[in-house]
Amino acid sequence: MLLKILGTIFSKGITAIIGFLIVVITSQQLGASIRGEIAILVLNISIIGLFQGIFNGASLIYLTPRFSFAPLFILSNLFAIIVSILLSYCMVLSGLIDHNLLTDLMFLGISQGLLTTSQSLLLGKEKIHLFNFLEIAKTIVLIITILFFFFVYEQKSMDSVVKSYFISYLIPFFISLLLLFKQFTESKWKDTKNLTFALLKYGFEIQVNNISQMINYRLCFFFIEKFKGKEALGVFSVAISLAEAVWIICKSIATFQYSKIVNISDAKTQKRLTLQSMHISILFTIPVLIVLLLLPDSIFKFVFGVEFGSLRLIILSLSLGILELAFFTFINHYFTGIGKNKINIYASLIGNIATIVTGILLIPYLGNVGAGITTSIAYLTMLLYLSYRFVKESGASYYDLVPKIKSIRDLFKTTRLS
Repeated sequence: MLLKILGTIFSKGITAIIGFLIVVITSQQLGASIRGEIAILVLNISIIGLFQGIFNGASLIYLTPRFSFAPLFILSNLFAIIVSILLSYCMVLSGLIDHNLLTDLMFLGISQGLLTTSQSLLLGKEKIHLFNFLEIAKTIVLIITILFFFFVYEQKSMDSVVKSYFISYLIPFFISLLLLFKQFTESKWKDTKNLTFALLKYGFEIQVNNISQMINYRLCFFFIEKFKGKEALGVFSVAISLAEAVWIICKSIATFQYSKIVNISDAKTQKRLTLQSMHISILFTIPVLIVLLLLPDSIFKFVFGVEFGSLRLIILSLSLGILELAFFTFINHYFTGIGKNKINIYASLIGNIATIVTGILLIPYLGNVGAGITTSIAYLTMLLYLSYRFVKESGASYYDLVPKIKSIRDLFKTTRLS
């Protein structure tokens, strides 16, 4: 258990460091305005990924131990391609993205979907080390290609960033085919009708929740662009990138937690694993967040440029949200892992209401700080609701939710058994 968690933390740590360097490079070389355009493009790719996730996300991880490999792989990828094409056209027609980026968005969405399918299948097989390897490979390829386009070809532009993202998805995907080759030879084509129904059922429930959560995570981006412009959005996107760096611990432990829960059936073990994972996440997230909050504005100006001197105050407004997400993520994964996705959907919808109301009220007047406060309030409403439902459904007490040092000791004790 410990080695898998540490391996995932290392993987996401490397990914975050490289991602941080990419943010620094693009911010310094392209400025806040183009950085804002990049944020919008990546956001739209993420939206496509959410709809693709009906067939290739958490639902695919959940169903991998239960169905044959080849049908899962082919159905998931076919759907990912169709979704990318349709949504790209919808986004252009609705004005969410410039029509000149239609082809770029379409192919980025397809390549992202292909890679996500492979990674989800690996997690479903509990091949966490291979999942981590592909994550690292993707990020390394991305920064190498950006550096190549920027400083060797001397093409410092949005187009170079788009090409780099495309290459960073495709190369790991081809590597994943080699890693998954043995699974193809052992697969059998049977029960395809039930498989399709199961993918739709679980995928729809899970992705309604994820789409709703994306509204909580990223709706502020659209509010900021509308009320304050792309330059302000560029600054806020960097603050979010720093917050996501703190979430490395949470996301790493949650990846392990979910891959384990879908492969076990004992309710007590599922509850214990969820509580233990949650406690460890909070206990390690707090000191990392404190360090980030202690950094002076001069550091941010030096690293990102003079346009990014207000980051410390924005991160402060996000700080409660960072802790809240590091808390409720594990309850969210618990309900997904045991097939009770509707509870997560209700929590996300409550968060949506909080995001829309507070975002409209705060962002026009407080700008990026208002967006940070909006995020924290939305996450708080989700945390309160999910905590209530977890206590009710699992039989845990509210005291059980309080982080305890004992969880870290238990983690080391159970390492040999995992």
